[in-house]
This record gives sequence, C-alpha cells and structure tokens, in this order.
Amino acid sequence: MLKMEPLNSTHPSTAAPSSHLVSHVPGSESSNGNEYFYVLVVMSFYGVFLIGIMLGYMKSKRREKKSRQADGLVLIC
Repeated sequence: MLKMEPLNSTHPSTAAPSSHLVSHVPGSESSNGNEYFYVLVVMSFYGVFLIGIMLGYMKSKRREKKSRQADGLVLIC
C-alpha cells in the first residue's frame, strides 16, 4: 500500500510525480495504445453494423415505393 511521506519544505520531494495525470499502475505505459485501439475497433464494428441496417432499410423502402408505383400504374390502365 502507498504511504504518504511528510513534505519537507526545504527540499523538493522526489517521491511525488510532477504530473498528476500520470498513471501509477505498473506496466500501463505500453497498454495506453492498446486501449485506444480497442475503442477504435469496437466503434468501427458498431458503425459498420449501423450503416448496414440503414442501407437495408433504405433499400426496402425503395422497393416498397416501386411496388406501390407499379400497382398504381396497373390500376390506372
């Protein structure tokens, strides 16, 4: 467990990091790129899935519209 050292006002503390945003988990320096890659892959799959659903829906609506127009032309003649 981490213990806090008393702050000596005459000498700068070497135990405290200069940046508060640095992760203190051992081995996390190499995993940062993998985390971003994982999020990118998941979002890409999600995007491809949504585009496929949208294109299928638009295609079905286009077919429905054409069949309605063909039915209307048959009834008019």
